[in-house]
Amino acid sequence: MNKKLIIVDEREKEIFRKICTTLYLLTLFGLMVIQLYRQFVLHQPSQEWDDIALLVTINVIILLGSILFLFGRINPLKIAPGYLLGGYTGFVVLGFLFTIYKYNVLLKQNLGLSEIIDYLGIVVIVSGLLVLVWGFLAFLGHRNLEKKID
Repeated sequence: MNKKLIIVDEREKEIFRKICTTLYLLTLFGLMVIQLYRQFVLHQPSQEWDDIALLVTINVIILLGSILFLFGRINPLKIAPGYLLGGYTGFVVLGFLFTIYKYNVLLKQNLGLSEIIDYLGIVVIVSGLLVLVWGFLAFLGHRNLEKKID
């Protein structure tokens, strides 16, 4: 007697993975919408939605790192430094513009020059850490893929 309850073939595994991925992405998108609705429409204090924002942030960071590692197609050492610097700069600019937009437009706060510089410093540091971690994971994933090929 077979001890496995359900025997699935590769096609059924692939369908199951697609369903799980779709539901994960829908859940993540739903959490983002709920968090933004609470923050900007209901104007709830941050204590009411911080947990959702933290969960979404951690999920997105881990999701992107996992994709870079598991696909293994990107080797940061083979990308021209100019492109890496340009990508990092773009990442910083987008993060900074979103931060300024959030505080000035969505939260209707007037930011002084010192606050703007502080936010720019925070965005530069956080973006740098994320790029370093994701770059390291991409390198490890590429190295892992090369080992499997050999």
